Amino acid sequence: MNSNEKNTALYEKMAAEQDTFRDWLKSQSPEEVLNHAYEYTVREDIVMAMEVLELTDAQALLDSPLPAGRCVPPF
Repeated sequence: MNSNEKNTALYEKMAAEQDTFRDWLKSQSPEEVLNHAYEYTVREDIVMAMEVLELTDAQALLDSPLPAGRCVPPF
């Protein structure tokens, strides 16, 4: 896998993780959504930045089970 393919795979993995987090967040109470609003926004910024970043060693993050952030129950 070349560097470009690794970056694409990492972006796709992080975007999927963010989608899962968004789905979980939508099932929470309004108060809980507010508690996680900053985290959601930062994670969204990271995923958006990954669209244009060219990491030299994306494999290290690609191997991580949750490259965009921490696991939030009930994943």
